Amino acid sequence: MGKASGTRTRVKVKRWRWRRNALRRRSDAVEAWTRLFLGSALLVGAPLTGSLIGLSTFDSAQEKADHQRATSHVVRATVAENVPRAPASTDGAASRSTIPATVRWTTPDGRTVTGTVKMPAGTRSGTPTMIWVDAHDKVTTAPANSSAIWTQSAVIGSASAAGTGLVVGGVWLVVRYTARRRRMAEWERDWAATGPEWDLRDH
Repeated sequence: MGKASGTRTRVKVKRWRWRRNALRRRSDAVEAWTRLFLGSALLVGAPLTGSLIGLSTFDSAQEKADHQRATSHVVRATVAENVPRAPASTDGAASRSTIPATVRWTTPDGRTVTGTVKMPAGTRSGTPTMIWVDAHDKVTTAPANSSAIWTQSAVIGSASAAGTGLVVGGVWLVVRYTARRRRMAEWERDWAATGPEWDLRDH
């Protein structure tokens, strides 16, 4: 019985801002309702915002990739000149570096076209490579695949959800700080009004 009674007492103490009592002030009620609203926004709004922005990002990126596939194509090109070797490096970064290089390819109508793409350092002249070009035979980037689009969308959606959480947390800190200042001011004002009465009673 004692344990159950203690539990009920703690629950009542935690909910005192929701009940009418002599200690509750307007700032307490505002703080309680703000906590409820912001808690709901954090639990529901942040994931929802992240999901909506992530899906919007995916749709936009997928539309861009589809447009690229419709307006560009892959051609077989060859490196027009030797690509310089990168300086030696102890961590192997040099062997993985890429350098802009000139490549050439032949269009369906027989024209020879050149462009610039990044190739591994040390690539020899005449090395074949597959590149993407647009309708004007200009080198362009390859369309993003679905995996890359999903990854990008997930990252942006997660960042948006985290950003929403930070905003909610910031608002809560401001409201809590303001409510506490208001509460202290109210207590000081009430004490200024009732304090002298207690002093008279003591005498």
